[in-house]
Amino acid sequence: MRNKLFPETPKSVKISTGKWVRILPDEGEGYALYDPIAELDLGRILFDTANNWIYDGDLLSVIEQEELAGAINGHEKKMDDLLERWRGDDGTAMFFPRGGTE
Repeated sequence: MRNKLFPETPKSVKISTGKWVRILPDEGEGYALYDPIAELDLGRILFDTANNWIYDGDLLSVIEQEELAGAINGHEKKMDDLLERWRGDDGTAMFFPRGGTE
């Protein structure tokens, strides 16, 4: 899934196994994965319109795949939730002064 406000930029994530992985948005609905330390292509994570993902590669464990998919998809979910809270009943954005509430 693509970022709703800004074009996506590459990001680096340190996963629980201690490995650093560079996540690079590609032209489709996926992300290329790269190990910058070992200089190794790790495959891709692809998403469909329902935010289901699949790993296209054979170098990452299931746990590593899930962590990386969560790093990508988790940020999208947070952004969607934030945008939903800012929308009014008519679909337009609602903004409140600092410290203000509904």
